[in-house]
Amino acid sequence: MPLSDPGFPYNSQAPTSPKKRSLLHRLRLLNITPAQLLKQYASGERDFRGVNLSAQILTGVDLQGIDLSEAILDTVDLEGSNLTGVNLTKADLTRANLRRADLIGANLRAANLQGANLRGADLSGADLSEAYLHEADLGGAILPDGSVVLTSEPSSLLSFCNNGLPRNKSS
Repeated sequence: MPLSDPGFPYNSQAPTSPKKRSLLHRLRLLNITPAQLLKQYASGERDFRGVNLSAQILTGVDLQGIDLSEAILDTVDLEGSNLTGVNLTKADLTRANLRRADLIGANLRAANLQGANLRGADLSGADLSEAYLHEADLGGAILPDGSVVLTSEPSSLLSFCNNGLPRNKSS
């Protein structure tokens, strides 16, 4: 049966439909360069859910309020960045460099921070419930409750309650 046959069971959607445009936009965001992200952020875009910025360098950037939930950010370098109020729910931040980053009020619920460098990071008011922090370096970090980690021991002895406050796993 030729494609031009009116009996052909093909229901095309116009490429300009809002749903299709939204899907195409999301697909383009999946693999994005740091320059593209910063340009789109500067123009007002905040929704970067699921983006892949693996092994990229974004030191000292201001990404306040950005949504990076479920993003792939393993080994990303965000040292000294302003990530206040950022949504990193279920993001993969394995071995990420977040040294001296401002993560005030950030949502890190169920984020993978295994081996991440959080030395001197400000996590005041952040939600770390269900976050995976095995071997993360929290030396000098300000925790969600305002306390400061005075050791650089591996965080495997530290876990967080549902309210995001630290508790000692041995108790």
